[in-house]
Amino acid sequence: MDLSLEHEQFSGDSVVASLDALARFGGATDGSVTRVAWSGELFDAYRWTGDRMRELGLAVEIDPAGNLLGRWEVGKGKPLLVGSHLDSVPSGGHLDGVLGVVAAVHAVALLKERGYEPPRPVWIIAFMDEEGARFDTALFGSRAFAGDDLSGLGDRSDAAGVTLREAMAGAGYDFDRVADAARADEVGAYLELHIEQGPVLDHEHLEIGVVTSIVGLRGFRVRMRGQANHAGTTPMRLRRDAFIGAARVALALREEACHRETVTANIGKVTVAPGGANVVPGLADFTIDARATTSTELREIEEFIRVTVARVAEEERLDVDLEPTFALDPLQLAPEIVDAVERAARTQMAAVRRMPSGAGHDAQVIGRHVPAGMLFIPSLKGISHSPDEETLPQHVELGVCVLAQTITEMLA
Repeated sequence: MDLSLEHEQFSGDSVVASLDALARFGGATDGSVTRVAWSGELFDAYRWTGDRMRELGLAVEIDPAGNLLGRWEVGKGKPLLVGSHLDSVPSGGHLDGVLGVVAAVHAVALLKERGYEPPRPVWIIAFMDEEGARFDTALFGSRAFAGDDLSGLGDRSDAAGVTLREAMAGAGYDFDRVADAARADEVGAYLELHIEQGPVLDHEHLEIGVVTSIVGLRGFRVRMRGQANHAGTTPMRLRRDAFIGAARVALALREEACHRETVTANIGKVTVAPGGANVVPGLADFTIDARATTSTELREIEEFIRVTVARVAEEERLDVDLEPTFALDPLQLAPEIVDAVERAARTQMAAVRRMPSGAGHDAQVIGRHVPAGMLFIPSLKGISHSPDEETLPQHVELGVCVLAQTITEMLA
């Protein structure tokens, strides 16, 4: 089937126009997008995307975990699932996750225009809360779809004190029904297009990254409690300063990660209380995100975190709670899909290389249950999770063509 770039124009809006349209939902004047889980802005994006799916003749639904699903019910057998997510980090970019969903919609449009009849169904999915920005529940929708036990997450709260259970109820969903979203056993394979979120493709002037593996992740929430006291009258040696404990953990973790080539570590959210300029902090509540490409290094950095948090708390005379928030081991993607993506990219005459993913994705959840694959297009200057996140329009269009070509390769 000829899906080459000289035939890149699809009916309706272009892919870039679709991305721009979705950026309105949660968009700010600085170009950033904030569209967190279970928010009105996210469901506005769902409605817009669902309408585009219906225009293509797809059956559209939202499952009990908040996943948006469009089904092209043709052929026989288990469907190929294609997609990503529509939620964002706070003040993020307009491509992360969104590209994978929009590209899947346009890929189906392209295949339909070419008269392609899949031998098996093709489903498009936008997973709920991939980012985990609001409730520290990263990959919530894909984990529910995979049948993971999420029953302990309902009481996690956002910065305003709203629990996940309450937020779901406010949007018309019942947290106690999340398990009903488990459908991974109905799916035959999974495919995801994403921006690289790193500098390799852009730096090497390449167009398509064929993803071979996805990094492992460990997440924690840490609460260090000391004693709030007067900043001017409390001697330094007698303080139980919770923020100093957090700072020491952050610096130790940074130093450890810098000595390991395949490890990254980040403390992205910190809350200090009481929060007065002249008050010794009595509470430091912060997150830890650690990643590694091998299971051995992931176990080692996890042990380092546990030992370091306990040691610092003892030395600073702080009480501490260390709560694991997520844990995913590294994943090798399905070799047959890796090969299919590369064949598709070369069919489109793309400059291509195989590469690992240093970011987590829904594919690493679904890929533990069914064969999964991913492809990347470049991120300009490697920037992501920022209003400056950008990709050239020609790379977006090429990505859609390669995605569509990969669908035909996988279903051949």
